[in-house]
Amino acid sequence: MAQQDSLQRARERYDDAADAFRETRAQMLEDLKFSNPAKPEQWPADALKAREGRPCLTFDQTNQYIAQIVNDSRQNKPSIYCLPSDAKGSVKVAQALEGLVRNIEYTSRAGITYDTALEHAARIGLGWMRVIPEVIDDDTNEQQPRIIRVQDPLSVLLDADSTEPDGSDATDAFVETIMSKKAFERQWPKASTTSWESTTASGWFTTDSVRVCEHQFVEISESNRIMVRNPDGSMLTLTEDEYWQLAAQVGFKPEVAGTFKAKHRTVKWNKMTGAETLEETEFPSEYLGVVPVIGYELWIEGKRHLCGMVRRMRDSQQAYNYERSSQIETVALQPKAPFVGSARAIEGYENEWKAANTSNQAILPFNDIDDAGNPLQRPERSQPPQMSQAFAQGGLQAINDLQASIGMYKSNLGAPSNAVSGRAKIQDRREGDTANFHYADNQSRSIEQLGRVVVDMTIRLTDTKRAARILNLDGSNDTIIIDPTQEKPHQEVNGKTSINLSSGKYGVRVKSGPAYSTLREEAAENLTKIVGSNPQMMTILGPMWAKMQDWPEADKISRMLMAMAPPQVQAAAEEKQEEIPPAFKAQLTQYQQQISMMSKALEAAAGHAEQLEKEKESSLNDQLIKAYEAETKRITAVSSGMQPEQVHQLVMQTMMQVMQTPAPTQGIQDDMQEHEQQEQMQGMPPPDPMQPPQQQPPPDGGFFSPEQNPQPA
Repeated sequence: MAQQDSLQRARERYDDAADAFRETRAQMLEDLKFSNPAKPEQWPADALKAREGRPCLTFDQTNQYIAQIVNDSRQNKPSIYCLPSDAKGSVKVAQALEGLVRNIEYTSRAGITYDTALEHAARIGLGWMRVIPEVIDDDTNEQQPRIIRVQDPLSVLLDADSTEPDGSDATDAFVETIMSKKAFERQWPKASTTSWESTTASGWFTTDSVRVCEHQFVEISESNRIMVRNPDGSMLTLTEDEYWQLAAQVGFKPEVAGTFKAKHRTVKWNKMTGAETLEETEFPSEYLGVVPVIGYELWIEGKRHLCGMVRRMRDSQQAYNYERSSQIETVALQPKAPFVGSARAIEGYENEWKAANTSNQAILPFNDIDDAGNPLQRPERSQPPQMSQAFAQGGLQAINDLQASIGMYKSNLGAPSNAVSGRAKIQDRREGDTANFHYADNQSRSIEQLGRVVVDMTIRLTDTKRAARILNLDGSNDTIIIDPTQEKPHQEVNGKTSINLSSGKYGVRVKSGPAYSTLREEAAENLTKIVGSNPQMMTILGPMWAKMQDWPEADKISRMLMAMAPPQVQAAAEEKQEEIPPAFKAQLTQYQQQISMMSKALEAAAGHAEQLEKEKESSLNDQLIKAYEAETKRITAVSSGMQPEQVHQLVMQTMMQVMQTPAPTQGIQDDMQEHEQQEQMQGMPPPDPMQPPQQQPPPDGGFFSPEQNPQPA
């Protein structure tokens, strides 16, 4: 019963979508047949009937403009980039996720999908792309997304209420597939071979095939959420079960700051025939796995109208076909101009004269006199029909109208134009690209939605620890670890990158431009110009220039040039991207620890002086304490702007002074003398840490040993 309800629900939603799409689909089908490169159907049926027996030729102009749009996109490949979309996301995880998506595109041969969808959008106004889960390891059932193309753009339907150009708001999608009965029975041997009753694809199949329909639909559920205020003022969102668990742990019910309904999207995926549901599962994403790519779009009175380039060129193309056919017909009839003459003049030679327009006879005999001996006039050929210039002008006008309808002219196709300078030719080409840029822009929007599906599906399918391949921007590949259980979003484990994709949320953006190899060639060409105009730059840019060449052993030549480069160039080439190298960080940490120990030693000395004040009850010791405090502040202030080596020298110098401070029992005179020295030091500028102190630190650069360090009496 549940299966019948699911089938009935799918049928109702399918009929709604088909009714909304019926008129548009009929026009798109005509566009496909009209621009079919193998067999263009560009003559109306009534025109063919009226011109029966006369030339009805087709000179297709549509496909060259479609190819211009598609091939321009092939030269400027769209690329998917990932970025964090919340505070928990990590930039490094986003970069690794981007490498995963790039590898999925490579293994799926996604370029074919992108090109096919764009071609259909340019041809009829609508193309499609799909994402499905694919098993990559049968033993562990590991899966990853796979991007596939839709060969027939009229085999897919979205729900009638979808309005977004990328289909992101759609809640239902139908994909119809034609299978042979033998293939169907092999895959579902117990299923009935009753085809899905399509209202948009009548006549697509024969009695030996079965139509299967895939239905993806969104189910939205709601659940209660409770907001609890943390002691630091932030809000904590909990489910009802999590709220009561927290209450049991703390021993009281936390104060509720508010409640709301949270919505959850789940996508169901069914495969059906006209009689039953063959398969039913959950699609591993919150988005539908079907993404449209549109061409021209316009809404009129709440109804969506879509079209591509062909519909705008159709009338002009038909006019061009008529003008050229009529012109050729006129020229073909010229050798068939009839002869006019007396029947007596050709009497006895009728067969030769009848074949005059079809044979190459050298002589055409005729009777020059009649029976009475009177002369007869020889037969004369009548004036042949002259080709009208109107046909040629009409053909040119039809081509101009065709080009104007889509905003692309002969200069956009590489033909000579009125432009003389190179800048003017580039501007002509750019104008044509701008007039049809909406195709590439719509493709980028749809690929962005496709990227969201791929990223969401990748995160859901990698729910266990595994190794995965990533593809870098330059074409090299690497291996990373995906571990959903690790606490940090990103960390290095045994020299390999390990990420947790569930640690945050990630979005995508699409950028179109030349491929990496093209950019590399352009960079190499520019470097060649720089080095050629300024040979002195060869010592600096030579290694990089050689590395970008496509010669054999280019890397080896680059290394040889690097070995001959100045030390500054070698150091810059080997410099890492980190702000502070790890070794430098460790050394700086050590110096900071020494400063901390020095400060503690100064504090201990100050405490010792305070004890001396109590014993001697002298104001002189109070000044001594202040001197120690001033010294501490001075060291802290001075060291903040120094290099690590300078800090080290200052630390060692000051510690020697502190450790060599005489004990309080040496007498008040010594204390006074030392106090006078402290006052002199306060009035003098800070010592230069780079100058060696009067007494050098121990040979090992560390602290004094107990034997070397004087202890107070």
